[in-house]
Amino acid sequence: MDQNSLRQLAEQGIGNFPPVRLGDLSAWCWDFGEVTGDARFCSLSRALSVIVDLFDLHSEQVPSVLVEQLDVLLKQSISAILHAETAEHGSFLSRQLREAVVCAIHNYRAI
Repeated sequence: MDQNSLRQLAEQGIGNFPPVRLGDLSAWCWDFGEVTGDARFCSLSRALSVIVDLFDLHSEQVPSVLVEQLDVLLKQSISAILHAETAEHGSFLSRQLREAVVCAIHNYRAI
């Protein structure tokens, strides 16, 4: 796992990035964030963990509409997070992604 794995997830979506690998990517992000001190990766790890938990709870039965919504969020956010001019700005964007993921899941469950 590496930054290219994050780019692959953003470009190809969750369906082409098996949920089992999402857990590995989440762990890599956390480790990379700790080693480098770049908090954007720790926030990314938390955002991915929310998605991993969703799949753990619902197995393969996560509705395609929700997966598509999460894919849009990941596609819109990951590149900006990785290319942010500063770690601080990248961390801000990562937190926004995490909050948007949580909100999307919560809103879907409320329907």
